[in-house]
Amino acid sequence: MKASHSRIGCYGFCPKKYDYRYIQEKPAPPRAELAFGVALHAALEENFRQKINTRRDLTARELAVIFQERLDAGLAGVPEEKLRGPSDRHYLRSMGEHFLERFLSERAPGLQPAPRGVECRFLFPLPGGHEITGQFDLLDTAWVLHDFKTSSKLYDPRRADRSQLVLYAWACERMFGRPPSALCFDVFVKGDGADGAVTLQPPVLFPTPAPSEMDQVARRLAAQVDRLIDAESRDAFPRSFVPLRCHWCEYQEPCQREWESEGRPEPVRVNLERLV
Repeated sequence: MKASHSRIGCYGFCPKKYDYRYIQEKPAPPRAELAFGVALHAALEENFRQKINTRRDLTARELAVIFQERLDAGLAGVPEEKLRGPSDRHYLRSMGEHFLERFLSERAPGLQPAPRGVECRFLFPLPGGHEITGQFDLLDTAWVLHDFKTSSKLYDPRRADRSQLVLYAWACERMFGRPPSALCFDVFVKGDGADGAVTLQPPVLFPTPAPSEMDQVARRLAAQVDRLIDAESRDAFPRSFVPLRCHWCEYQEPCQREWESEGRPEPVRVNLERLV
């Protein structure tokens, strides 16, 4: 089976969401939050791709144009009634431009991407005949591996799940013959009013896993994929959360209707073993 961190993480978040996305392949309604994250990511990717050759960052205006074009395309399918409050298109555009301006002035000048170090795709075999696929955002010339995130609140380094970064560190070692020097979440905090101000969080850094930890990554990934295969064979996809609390999930509305028709069964929490 070919899997990714997103696919494994989706099952860990809620097996029913995994069922909708990967088994039924049910199209998810377009969401403003997703469109915003994709647009911001696209602007940053374009900046660092061209920086490999030019050794300079794009201007704030150039990045704003890329961001606006991708945001408008992503919002095209979102119903107008969903574009209110923190999802208002003008608010999202202003917030994205604010993020990019701050990133250009505070962070980007110190980040020079290594050749082949932007949006690096990987596909490697795992024990049991499985494969793991994915891509990491940026590997800079200091061998720091970066992952760009948007969030409604600050990341707490003591509680943040670094499983994705650990997978990327393992992939970096396989691709480049050496592990990264450090792992970094670059977090754009949207705030959305109730959770605090819109801000660019200082880099959230983690040390590279020790060789003994790296050795276990492949085995644990394979075990997680085995669990997905078992769930699919049994068609076992319980809900992990009460749907009324799942406002962040794009499948909330159809899931809520099905949950009601099924007699509101109790949610079942799923715990996946961390990679390290």
